[in-house]
Amino acid sequence: MSAPRIAVLCSHRELDSGPHDGQQFVNQAYLAALEAAGGTPFALPHLDADRVLDLLSLADGVLIPGGPDVDPRLYHQQPRPKLGEVCPRRDEIDRLVVEYVRERPELPVLGICRGAQSMNVFAGGTLTQDIGSEVEGALKHSQSAPRWYPTHDINVAEASRLREILGTDRLSVNSFHHQAVAQVAEGFRAVAHAEDGVIEAIEREDAPFCIGLQCHPELMAPRNERIARIFEAFVAASQG
Repeated sequence: MSAPRIAVLCSHRELDSGPHDGQQFVNQAYLAALEAAGGTPFALPHLDADRVLDLLSLADGVLIPGGPDVDPRLYHQQPRPKLGEVCPRRDEIDRLVVEYVRERPELPVLGICRGAQSMNVFAGGTLTQDIGSEVEGALKHSQSAPRWYPTHDINVAEASRLREILGTDRLSVNSFHHQAVAQVAEGFRAVAHAEDGVIEAIEREDAPFCIGLQCHPELMAPRNERIARIFEAFVAASQG
């Protein structure tokens, strides 16, 4: 049986030289984590919509990775002072991909950091634009520690796919975000929270595997067998 093909969305970096200059890229850690779990990842570049959909039709699973902030106008808010960099091209491809997978609940999806936020926004939910200035008693969610190192704990809900995968109701995770899911989109539910109440994971209720995680498990997986189970379960679900 061949290894499942996992589409990994490219991030985009604008340059100032012209409309056709810039960079599209995938961080190596995502590819390594998927390969170690038995998948065959491939980069999904930002092309015109028809070509993106053609490539998506080849995928057995889809990973939506981290990146810059989602434009708050896409969830009907105006930008607040602590909003970070936004990337319209990344918003565009995220919307296209989320709409594609929403119509195909059988297709396994894993969203990481911004990816989880995009899954929520383009299904009708909202975000907290800046945790530090908007959440009372907020923890430090943008760590000053090695990227693989877990710096705060999350509580994982019972009867959730994530709890089943991890085999625990409490987990220490790394943290590199200043935004988070606020109002959960219809059809999803929050399945993990930090001690300050910030939502750390969401799941689509009518899909066998559709999980959004606020942490970066790809950076922890090489050193953490329990975290590595996330990619193993994702690849196994993509195997069909």
